Parts: sequence; C-alpha cells; structure tokens
Amino acid sequence: MPKKLDYRAVWTDARALLAAHKEATVAIAGLFIFMSAWISAFLVPPLIVENLNDTNQALLEISSYFEANWRVMVPTMLVTIYGSLSLYVLMSGRRLEKVEDALGIAAVLFFPYLLTSLLVGWATLAGFFLLIIPGPYLYGRFAILPAVFTQDTGDGINKSVIRTWRVTSNCGWAILFLMLFVAVVLRIFADVADTVIIAICQSIAGEAGIPIVESAVKALFVAAEAVAFILMLVAVNRQLSAQTPRS
Repeated sequence: MPKKLDYRAVWTDARALLAAHKEATVAIAGLFIFMSAWISAFLVPPLIVENLNDTNQALLEISSYFEANWRVMVPTMLVTIYGSLSLYVLMSGRRLEKVEDALGIAAVLFFPYLLTSLLVGWATLAGFFLLIIPGPYLYGRFAILPAVFTQDTGDGINKSVIRTWRVTSNCGWAILFLMLFVAVVLRIFADVADTVIIAICQSIAGEAGIPIVESAVKALFVAAEAVAFILMLVAVNRQLSAQTPRS
C-alpha cells in the first residue's frame, strides 16, 4: 500500500508535540533563534535587490550585501542552526532528563549535521539549475532530514540521508505543498503584524520609528516560523516513519 501523508494528523501531532515540550521549546527558541534573529534584524539592513531583471547585477548586489554583513550573518546563522537542531533533538523521542541534555546532544551532532545539510543543499541546488531532478521535489524529499538525523537510532550521515529518502518516497510533493502552505500563512500574519507595529512606532517616535522594537517583532515571527516548521517536520517524519520499515 503506498504511503500517504495525512495533513490533519500532522497538525494534531504537531500540537501534541508543542504541548509536551512547551517550556523547553520556548526557552531554546527564545535564546538561540529569537535572540539571533533580533541581533541580525537590528544590525543588518534588509536585502533589497534593485535589478532583478539583470541576473549578473542581482548576483553582484547579493554578493556585496553578504560581503558587507557576513560578520553578523554567519555567527547568527550558526547559532540559529544550533538552536533548531536542539529543538529537533528535544522532539526526537529521546529520553531526556532536562533541557541541557538536548543542548549537549545537539552540540555533538552539530558539525556532522552541518556537513550533511551542506551536501544535501548542494544536491538540491543542482536540481534547481540542472533540472535533471526538480529542485523543489528534492527540497520536499529532504525536508525531514534534521528530524531523521536527530532520532535516537545511531545512524551516521550516509544512513540518515538514505533513510530520509526512503521515508519520504511518494510524498515529496505532498511535503513541499504543506511547507508552502504553512510558509504563506505565517508570512501573511508576519507582514500584517510588522505593518501594524511599524505604524505604531512611527506614530510614537516619528518617521524613524523605534528600530529595536520593530526588529524584535521581526525576530519573534522568525522564531515562531522556525518552531512551526520544526514541529511540522517532526510530525511528518513520525507519520511517514511509521509507514516505512527499517532496512
């Protein structure tokens, strides 16, 4: 019988996961994801590409932007990845006595996971450019990699990638559509909240607004979005893993 991804079951399981790990999730996401996003939003200006029609010029602008801001972007990105990995460990089904256990395991897994993510990321990017296997499809197939990688199975890099590919068989597009739906909904809420907060801050402090408050709101939604995706992908992995025998 082919595997099927039940969106309603994903939603129910994600809510249960959040209820079971609420305090630890808030603590980890607040310290590692929210704070990193807040610092980055406050110190790094938004990326604005003015020449989207000119590919070479657009790439040059992006390159210049990264060159000017990498000293902030790289450390905050690594801290965010570590915080996200800690949340995956927290919800992986491992028996953890305290939050520090999740942080410790994430520290051990951090560099192998970073290497695995880079390898899979390059393969997915090649799919976008070469169109041999569509990039979006590969993105859906490998989306649950961190959830698989952090399970208490003792799998290494190769086995985690292979296991991810097996678990998501026949469900790559379903996972991608779910991620797109969640991303669009969260982005709508974030844009509305951002517009309201900016208007309030400008009414209080004039056109300059209150940057530290506005960046905090942006960071709050970045953290909320990260947690939502982690809960969703862990739930997806749990559902599809139950339908996939271990080799």
